[in-house]
This record gives sequence, structure tokens and C-alpha cells, in this order.
Amino acid sequence: MKFLFCLGLLTAAALADDRAKLSALLAPGGVVTVPAGDYHLDGTQPIPMRSNTTVMAHGARFILPETLPDQARVVLFAGENISHFAWHGGEFIGQVFDPAKKDNTWEPNANTKGIEITTTIAGGTHDVLFRDVKSNGMAAAVIGVHGKYGAKGESAVEHYAERVAIESCTLLRSGKFMWDYGYLWQIMTFPEAYEPWEVERAKKFFRTDLMREVTFSGDLLKLDNTTKPIAVSASDEPKEALTFMGADLPKNIVRGRQYFVVEATPTRLKIADAPSGAAIRFDGDGSGQLAFNIQATYLAAYAPTGSGPGKGAFDIVGARDLRVTGCQLSAIGDTMHIQRCRNIIFANNHILGSRMGAFFLAEFCQNANITGNLVDGTNGSRVISVEKSCTDVTMTGNTFRNGGRGAWINQPVNFIMTGNVFVNNTTKNEPDMRHGRIAYQTAKPGQFPELYFTIYEPDATYGPIIVRDNIFVLGESAPEEAVTFAPNGHDILFTGNTFQTKPVSIVVDPSCTTTQIENNSGAKTVSKSVDFNHGRR
Repeated sequence: MKFLFCLGLLTAAALADDRAKLSALLAPGGVVTVPAGDYHLDGTQPIPMRSNTTVMAHGARFILPETLPDQARVVLFAGENISHFAWHGGEFIGQVFDPAKKDNTWEPNANTKGIEITTTIAGGTHDVLFRDVKSNGMAAAVIGVHGKYGAKGESAVEHYAERVAIESCTLLRSGKFMWDYGYLWQIMTFPEAYEPWEVERAKKFFRTDLMREVTFSGDLLKLDNTTKPIAVSASDEPKEALTFMGADLPKNIVRGRQYFVVEATPTRLKIADAPSGAAIRFDGDGSGQLAFNIQATYLAAYAPTGSGPGKGAFDIVGARDLRVTGCQLSAIGDTMHIQRCRNIIFANNHILGSRMGAFFLAEFCQNANITGNLVDGTNGSRVISVEKSCTDVTMTGNTFRNGGRGAWINQPVNFIMTGNVFVNNTTKNEPDMRHGRIAYQTAKPGQFPELYFTIYEPDATYGPIIVRDNIFVLGESAPEEAVTFAPNGHDILFTGNTFQTKPVSIVVDPSCTTTQIENNSGAKTVSKSVDFNHGRR
């Protein structure tokens, strides 16, 4: 982690750092009024917070440096084991990297948190309130509250933060910056679809260490395979696959489609359409580049190399009795992040835009009520993610629109989705490369369903599930298989839903049991095999 020094961060025009002034204000605790005005903070050290404090910061603006270097790490205010604490008002202002802009003054992996609360002991963090906080351009969570977790497994929480509330906050363009899945890969593979400056930037940030110059002759792919040598593909997993770039490939090699290695030496490879398949004989000689380990160059490359934690405009992990109400949120990454939490209310919020996930209930949450929200995915990634093994989740009376990769529900237990409206949530399937994303499996636009249920453990089960009385207004690029159920679901009720604009199918794996899927206007039900983790890639 790189900590920042004041002289290296502030521009010549910036004012002196105001850390000392704010530290003195907060030190006594009690009711603290931060006078209206601008406060310039370089992030050298967090300003400490203490329990039994109410901060009134209406009209105060906390301004970060105009320029931040590679892997910059900033936390403005921090406290450990904080209780009976409230923060009202104030605005956090930064310069988060924006790929729509040619010139940026913060690097993509800069990480700037506003307020960060952590927990080390039982009962350490409780009764915490944030109200009327604003932000624009922060490059990590503006509000972060964390219980103590992680040591005993990915689902365990040792000590919860208790009774956390976020009310009427306006957190805009804030959260950890993310490129999106396959974004840099697509520019490198199809540069003709982009501006020259976008291509040059992609070359700077793509995993070029996983690229090789190659020539094609007969059935041989010639290259220097001595550094980070490419091995024979052991499976069809993305980490075993490679794709090709360049305008001079043999006629029978599809640019951007995955291939697998069936023979490898220090100077040459043979490739096939599948692991252990017949080696491809090339239709003419050619040259170009390959990118290997698609897991790293496409899937894991959603976040900048060297980026830090702090997904979303707010990042709440390991909290019990969490309430988020009446907020407006947007991000050039995931818009929000709730993980390993219990007893969650997310109500009457407006997500204005997302580059990645819009509504994001992450792994191992329990007892969540999601109601009355308006969520605009703005061509980001998934408009809904209810991640690993979330339990007792109800989603009612929400509108979800303009998402990129549909709604993803991953191995849920006791899941209810009723009375919601879904509008045009598969924009990443569009052929226009400015909106859509090419799938490395096919070199064609993706085919993400509107709603898909998956499992992350091959032999796991999921359910019960009720999906009833929802309206799906499908976009032009929605696939025919609009809803899919992975294997091993049980007690599935999917009735009374309406699908508009085109006829579609609801695909259910034959291994699912106790299913009632009927009376869904505009959709037919199909029983056929579904890959257990379809849609995740």
C-alpha cells in the first residue's frame, strides 16, 4: 500500500492541508459542528473519530487533491469500535477516473475512502447513523462500516457492527473504479471500433504480460514460449483458454474467440477448438498476437491492476440491523456493496447509474427486504446481483431498468421476487461495441438472460423461490431464453409474470424438483439442461 505525501499530491494552486484543524474539532467528541467551507485534505493520515460523537457538517466540503498517483491510498476519517456516532451533512469531492474522458488526473487504481469504521471486539461498533452526506467523484466507498470477519471463512462474521443506518445521502460517481468485464480486452481485440486514444490507453492498462507475438504456419503457432510459458490446456476453464488479436490472422481463425492448447514447446504451440481436440491446420499463413489466461485478461480484469478495497458508494460488510433509505447513488463501478450482513432494509432509494453492478447484495447476507427502489443500470453490468447463498430475501415493488447483464441470483435460500418492473436489462448483448460486450466463447455479442438462477457449487441445491406478478419489458437484444434455472433447484413457483415485446422461454433444468411454472404471459416453459454457473461469465 502506498501512502501519500502532501507535497506529492497537492497542485500548486491548492490550499494547505486542513487535517490538523479538523482533528482538533473532532477530538473532544460530543456535538461537533464543522463550519461551512472548503477543507483540503491530502490523505497522509486519517483524521481520527471517536464514539459518542455527532458531527454536523452541513455546508462543509472535503476536497481531495487534484492529482493522485498510481495505487494511491487515502482514508479521510477513520475510527475503530465506534458507537453512538452520527454524521450529518458534508460533501466529499474527488476526481475518480472516468474512461469516457480522454484525460484524467487520478489513476484508475487510486483508492479514496471518505469515512471508514472498523471493528475488533464484540459490541465494538453499534448505533451508527449517516444522514444527508453528499459526494462526487470519490474513488472508493464514501461510507464504510465493517464488522470483524474473514478469519474463520468467507461467510463468517466474528463480531457484527450493530444498528447501522444510511439515510437521505446523495453519493454520486463514487466508489471503486472498475473497467468492466472484458472492456480492455475488447478494445485490444477490436481496435477499429474505438478512438485512437482509447486504444493507446487500453495498451497501457491491459495485461500485456499475458500477450505474445505469434506467426501461423501449417498447424504450428510460432512464438517465444520461454517466459511465463503457456502450457497444454487441462480443461475448458477460462484460465486455460487463449484468444487472438490482429488484422492478419489466418482465414479460419476467428479474432476474439477462445481456443485451447493441445501441444506446447518453448518455440511453438498447437491449438484446437476444445481441450484435447484435433489440432487446427491454418488456412494460410498469418501473424498477430495472442492473449492467454482469459480468466486474467477478460474476467478478472474488471478492476484495475493494483486497485484497493471499497466497492460502491457505500461498503457495509459484517453488519446486523442495517437500514439504507431515501438515498441517491451512482458509481463508475459497483454502485453499492452489502456483504455478510443480517437484517437489511434497502428501501425508497434511487440508483442513478452504474458502470458495473447496480443493486448488489453480495455474499452470505440474511433477512433482507428490498422494496420501493428505482434502479437504473445505465448499461452497466448486472442490474441485480444477489450473490452466494443469500437467505430470506424479499424484493417487492421495485423498478429495474437499463442493466447490462440481467439479474443474477446465485444459490439463494428462501427468495421472493414479486410485483417488480424490469425494463431493457440486457444491453450488454447489443452488437454495438459502445454498449455491448463480445463474448470470448463465441466472438459474438453476449447472450445474458433477463433473469438467471445459478449455483456456485456444482452439487449444491437452492430454493424455495417465488417469482410472481412481475413485468418484464424486454430489450431488442434480450435472448429467447429470457429466464433460466440452474440444476438442483427445488420448490420453485414462477407464475403470473408478463413478458412484453417478444416471445421468450423460461428454461428449467430437468433436475429441479417441485416446480410450478405457469400462466406467464408471453413466455413458454422449456425443460432442458442448464449449466450450473451459466451467466456468470
